[in-house]
Amino acid sequence: MTTTKARKKPRYEPLLKLPPLSNEEYDGLCQSIAVNGVLVPILVDGNGPRRRIIDGNHRKQAADDLGYDCPEVVHKGEEEELRALARALNLARRQLSQVQKREIIADQLQETPDRTNRVIAKMLGVSHPTVASVRADLEAVGKIYQQDQRVGSDGKTYKPIKGSPASTERYTPPELMTAVRRALGRIDLDPASSREANKTVEATSFFNKRMDGLKQRWHGRVFLNPPFNDWPNWMSKLDQEIKSGRVKQAVVVGPANISAFRPLLLRGGLLLVPTERPKFHDPTTDRLVDPPFGSLICYVGPERKRFVEVFGGQGLILRQV
Repeated sequence: MTTTKARKKPRYEPLLKLPPLSNEEYDGLCQSIAVNGVLVPILVDGNGPRRRIIDGNHRKQAADDLGYDCPEVVHKGEEEELRALARALNLARRQLSQVQKREIIADQLQETPDRTNRVIAKMLGVSHPTVASVRADLEAVGKIYQQDQRVGSDGKTYKPIKGSPASTERYTPPELMTAVRRALGRIDLDPASSREANKTVEATSFFNKRMDGLKQRWHGRVFLNPPFNDWPNWMSKLDQEIKSGRVKQAVVVGPANISAFRPLLLRGGLLLVPTERPKFHDPTTDRLVDPPFGSLICYVGPERKRFVEVFGGQGLILRQV
């Protein structure tokens, strides 16, 4: 008498961590599969005991929950190609928000920052200005470095065009500036600004790139939204100016990294974690755009009660204990 060992079921896992479906979307998928079965096979990277799902992770999960068979197609390739394909298929098939789409594009840019915007746009099936906009946001917070040369689809290297969307500044939106002026009473100085940006900030005085606010003396009530890629230097400068007594109050907009605000929190500052991610003004399109990262807003000064009154309804306010 002979016996045969039962074959172990393959173990599946997603190739990439991508935005999840909402409960409502997942329930709808389950209902569709319950009636029609899995109509579109999932895409996997092999047929061995461990299979990574390139496309169809939610279909596979729903089929397993329902006890249905899930057809699959094997697609082999280089790791970088498979990851780009997973992102492109999700961008094409999923009803994603603009924030989620930008997060997927940002993920691709962080993996292949040396590719041109047009190459990445073609890989993902999106527009190259959108890729350029996301690249600019990532460079601003230091998540990727500016590339002196980028590789095109022909394998040749190209220098980025100066003045392209990738070098675009992002300005603080008008509604946020209105709240900042209410919290401070007025803005005496914006040390990291420009003539165009100050039309919205409405500071009594400002320093532009040529004047270099890091080398100047600050004063009074300060609003600061500095270049995120040079964030530590600007925070150190603000701390020095507060310590000197020249800066009496300040509101700072910065990246969603609480540790970056620690010097101000130790001075009794308050930190706002907004319920909704702030959008920033893109002067090239005259639109408010979603950055691929969150922002925090910090206040330091004696008028903490007024800051809470102005910003209390916009999110969670924290203080150092």
